[in-house]
Amino acid sequence: MTHVNGNSVSAMLELSRKVYATSLVLYPNELRREFGAEMVEVFDEQVSEAYSRSGFPGLLRVWCSATREFVTIALPGRLAERMVPIVAVTAALALMASFAGYIGYVMETACRGCGH
Repeated sequence: MTHVNGNSVSAMLELSRKVYATSLVLYPNELRREFGAEMVEVFDEQVSEAYSRSGFPGLLRVWCSATREFVTIALPGRLAERMVPIVAVTAALALMASFAGYIGYVMETACRGCGH
């Protein structure tokens, strides 16, 4: 294992932590609020341990795992989170249009005998 001086290693691990913490914005809001601090803590522990065991290749393995998680969990969850309002608004508009059509039908049927 190749060692860089302690300050460089600490700076690299701190940068990894900051980048990971910033990338949590990719996760759904609720998940990030509830587990974000723990996720950063676990990532920090994994990065430190991996680097102390395997050096830079260990650090890369942790980042590959984190990247895979962003692609398979974070982004789909975030996209689904954004789709909920779109689906809800579309459903509400469809329901309102249907209800308006029903009201129009009732009014037309009720007014046939009104002489209009």
